[in-house]
Amino acid sequence: MNISSAFLVLLTRALLAEVCEALNVSVIPGPVAVVPQGHNATLTCRVTQRRRPSSLLVLRWLFSLEAGQEQLIVRMNVRRAQVYGNYTRRFHQPKVSFFEEKEGETYNLLIFNISVEDRGHYTCKVQEITKHHSRWRAFSNGTATTELRGKSVEALLMLDLSAGVPL
Repeated sequence: MNISSAFLVLLTRALLAEVCEALNVSVIPGPVAVVPQGHNATLTCRVTQRRRPSSLLVLRWLFSLEAGQEQLIVRMNVRRAQVYGNYTRRFHQPKVSFFEEKEGETYNLLIFNISVEDRGHYTCKVQEITKHHSRWRAFSNGTATTELRGKSVEALLMLDLSAGVPL
């Protein structure tokens, strides 16, 4: 093997390693979650394939009825979560709770008392960051979305009965 072939092999391995180690984000349930009105819903953002064990995650949950009209629900930065008012200001009572189930991997958004106003797209956006020369630097991103559909209990009963699925 000559030097140029060896260099090509090493370069290919380095590039493929970057692709294979990309941040993977998924939202469960997804791509669609149907929840009876009046019930609570838990949306789980699962993060896998982190590139560096010493990195930190910046995570945001966003709500949108349509593309381009996102409202920030929660932002977690360096282990601190804040619930923002853009989304929750529409409701009279506390509407969401955010908690980390498995450190660095699983983040839950609990939405209380599902109503028609909660229908829409919920997106989990994650950045993997690390400190480099005294500055924070993002080096990996991931995004996943699920659509929440609130249904009346009666509509769900009719759907289950028409499909022949016992409750």
